Amino acid sequence: MTHLIDLPSRLAALAITLRRALAPCAACALLFLGSAHAATPEQIKIGGTGCALGTMRLLADAFSAKNPDVNFAFVPNLGSSGGISAMLAGAIHLALISRPLRENERRPGITEFEYARTPFVFAISTKSTVSAVTREELAQIYAGHMPKWPDGTLTRVVLRPASDIDTGMVKSLSPAIARALADAEKRSGVRIAITDQDAADDLERIPGAIGPTTLALIKSEKRALKALKLDGTEPSVHNSAAGVYPYYKRLFLVSGNKRSQAAERFTAFVLSGAGRSILTDNGHFYP
Repeated sequence: MTHLIDLPSRLAALAITLRRALAPCAACALLFLGSAHAATPEQIKIGGTGCALGTMRLLADAFSAKNPDVNFAFVPNLGSSGGISAMLAGAIHLALISRPLRENERRPGITEFEYARTPFVFAISTKSTVSAVTREELAQIYAGHMPKWPDGTLTRVVLRPASDIDTGMVKSLSPAIARALADAEKRSGVRIAITDQDAADDLERIPGAIGPTTLALIKSEKRALKALKLDGTEPSVHNSAAGVYPYYKRLFLVSGNKRSQAAERFTAFVLSGAGRSILTDNGHFYP
């Protein structure tokens, strides 16, 4: 007897069997491809002024939590000028600076925008009983004519390099302070902190040390420092925004002409309501 083979049915059955056998392999392949894609998110490199790094890390963390396809790398100890140079050289994507771009730094396609301001303050360790200082007292301290605080602790100044923005801002407070600071720079044994973080470290660890920093750095890095009242005025965000406390740093984000889509999204987040809430909580106000 001749048996007729139902070829279409046999082929259909074979196809079902193959699909069942290969399904786990296909799932594994898709899982592998998905894992490989997830393991290589786009990276944004940021560097520049130290006073802005702490809050920018908080902003980056909040952004990455909702955008896992983007991660961040922060380059420390660049300063404003170093951040701009690194950005122009393509070593970082976004530069943080605490001053406007200079004319010799401007290039076609370079974008700068002021994203916030922060009070410029004189700080001392939270272990100190000192809570206020006047400009007259600062001139005496820098000149070496006020060797002790009212509680008997020795006064020690932490200077910044002569070319640093902070040094220029301190000198701008009064002619007497400018003269006293110039004298302090010539004295042997006076501590000079190179970076914003170095200065904060010295202010925390040296008893009676006083020096300039920003409210943003103190808050965002949770430093054991307190911002002193200056001439009786609290250097708060509220007082700075109202113009009652007039000393502050302007903070800018600078990007090159080859901005990635991820960097564009992040800068938009910095200016968003969620971004501004983080900035306000960490010692910033707005123009």
